[in-house]
Amino acid sequence: QKDEEISELQSNSEAKVTALSGEVSALKSTVSEKDEQIAQKDEQIAQKDEEIAQKDEEIAQKDEEITQKDEQKDEQIAQKDEEIAQKDEEISELQSNSEAKVTALSGEVSALKSTVSEKDEQIAQKDEQIAQKDEEIAQKDEEIAQKDEEITQKDEEISELQSNSEAKVTALSGEVSALKSTVSEK
Repeated sequence: QKDEEISELQSNSEAKVTALSGEVSALKSTVSEKDEQIAQKDEQIAQKDEEIAQKDEEIAQKDEEITQKDEQKDEQIAQKDEEIAQKDEEISELQSNSEAKVTALSGEVSALKSTVSEKDEQIAQKDEQIAQKDEEIAQKDEEIAQKDEEITQKDEEISELQSNSEAKVTALSGEVSALKSTVSEK
């Protein structure tokens, strides 16, 4: 009878160990799948970081373009102011010489005023371009903010997955430890 009891106990223990081994194997497979998902999430985050870096670079380029446009505009205005000042001086000198020269210069002044108007139009166009660039930069800022939100969500998902995986592994370890203890006692 003792042999039969021992045999039955061994059979029961082996059946339990086999069942638990299968469950542990399945859970290990699940943990492996979760690790793979986490790795994929990390890769997605890295891609998002790269996209954000590209957007930052584009924004820096746009800032540089805007600065150049401002410098060009200021330079053009200064040149035109200088040209106008020179012409005013010429007109003043010519007026002192004769009315004929004044009449001739009046036509030249008219042409210069037309040029100044054209330059004013060009400057206005540059201002519009700068405004468009500002709008583009604002759009890029919104896109970057959206990417930041997506990355935060991914971080939360990954943290939750890691927490769940660690909890399952801890629970399994406890079950295996308890089973070993039970088997060794028998």
